[in-house]
Amino acid sequence: MVGYYINFNNMVGISCSDVYVYLLNALYYTGTNIHSTENIYLSPIICFLTSICFMFGFVDKLSIFIITGIFAIFGNIGCYLLFKKYFDETLSLTGTVLYSTFSLCLTWLGNGTLDIPATGLLIWIALFTIIAVKENPKFYEYLIPLFVIGFFTRYTVILTLPAFLLFYVYENGFKIAPEDFKHIKRGIIIGVVMTAIILAVLLIMGQGQFQAGKQISNGIIGKQGADTDPAYNLDISYYVMNLPNFISNSHTVFAGNPVLENPTILSWAIFAIMIIGAGFWLYDNKPKFERKHIIPAVLILIAIITFTRISSVLTTLLVLISLYLIGKDSENKDGFFMLAWIFSNIIFLSYYSIKVNRYIIPIFPPMIFFILTAIESIHKHVKINKNIIPVILIALFLIQGFAFTYTFEPTNQYTATEDMSNFLIEHDPNYKNEPIGVYNIRPYSWWLGETITGIVSWDQEAIDSSNVTYYISNQKLDNLTNYTEIKQIEQVYLYEKSV
Repeated sequence: MVGYYINFNNMVGISCSDVYVYLLNALYYTGTNIHSTENIYLSPIICFLTSICFMFGFVDKLSIFIITGIFAIFGNIGCYLLFKKYFDETLSLTGTVLYSTFSLCLTWLGNGTLDIPATGLLIWIALFTIIAVKENPKFYEYLIPLFVIGFFTRYTVILTLPAFLLFYVYENGFKIAPEDFKHIKRGIIIGVVMTAIILAVLLIMGQGQFQAGKQISNGIIGKQGADTDPAYNLDISYYVMNLPNFISNSHTVFAGNPVLENPTILSWAIFAIMIIGAGFWLYDNKPKFERKHIIPAVLILIAIITFTRISSVLTTLLVLISLYLIGKDSENKDGFFMLAWIFSNIIFLSYYSIKVNRYIIPIFPPMIFFILTAIESIHKHVKINKNIIPVILIALFLIQGFAFTYTFEPTNQYTATEDMSNFLIEHDPNYKNEPIGVYNIRPYSWWLGETITGIVSWDQEAIDSSNVTYYISNQKLDNLTNYTEIKQIEQVYLYEKSV
């Protein structure tokens, strides 16, 4: 399936302009710097691995599709192993199929973006955390370096760190056992050395710049994203309200970012399973409100009141303290850990004003944990073969996995940039020595090189007064006096300076 989506994305083209940044960064690792100095901090792990393909002569967008596709496979394997810690083989396979075929995951599968690779690493980090805490402390020596790799794959991996720390406290309290400490110390040493090496490379290549540090500090103090960003969105319910579409939808359209619409019956079936299973679980456990729950309830109330008014970090802290107080004496600590995983991500992402649907992918593994728990609860109360629900879900979601590409509205807008660049290269073999103006510097830096100048298409006066030989626009320009249109491909127009 991963191969199928790599091929699909190769035909569609690069739909997320961030991927061009990663490709240019990968090129920088081979020694060619094209506008990458300021952006080299972005995903050094994915970019470096892609650069290895470049070093072997495979300098193509397909390289990063393959690298991120391999990470997806790695994540799927980890997903099965993680669920095997809690469920039997059939349910674990069901959970893995659900994770790998949810609509949102398919939308961003093997297309060069970082969210699927980062979530795959998060899954393995969770698996190693469980093994290190419950079974073999030697795994701390692998866990901490793996977290460093995850962090430098996508910096938002750090959002889930509080949930992993809560899991440790659930099992061991606030003291570190001597047997744990020696392995944790070794893991920290390895992690620090890895971090130092990666940071040194990034600082050298970035000429002392490391923008990720500023972004992380802005997130901690609660600073919002710029309202000029195309993804600026103050709707705190965005991710929750769109969750049905993220599970299964029947219509997908490229509108800046892929927009998923029209949830299918599969999505509502998943919600039905969760609601019915939760009802059975509540019936079995009959939770009661006791005096010890007053403080957690008050903290949650404060978290709700202060949400979006102060910092998402404070809200997350209040919620995690509440989960600790409620779950520390519970037999369902693993469930509270999964809740912490979800809340650690969704609170920050809902608070943050830049919202892109793919950002929420890291909550899917713990969410599926609750779906599988719900199926188990149903099996305890409904006398049916325990494989019926899992097998039906596996079959239907595998069909969705291969049929999902047909939900996309056909588009050539992302191949148009490549096609226009190829036309210009053929039209003017001396293009590398000519100044070229473009409406978007990211894709054309990759396709045409470093002679690129960014000029917005709506400022026709600036284009007319510029000294560029060619200008590539994403809209038709009717008021130019010094340039003549020589080519149109889809909604991309090429203008040449008049002699």
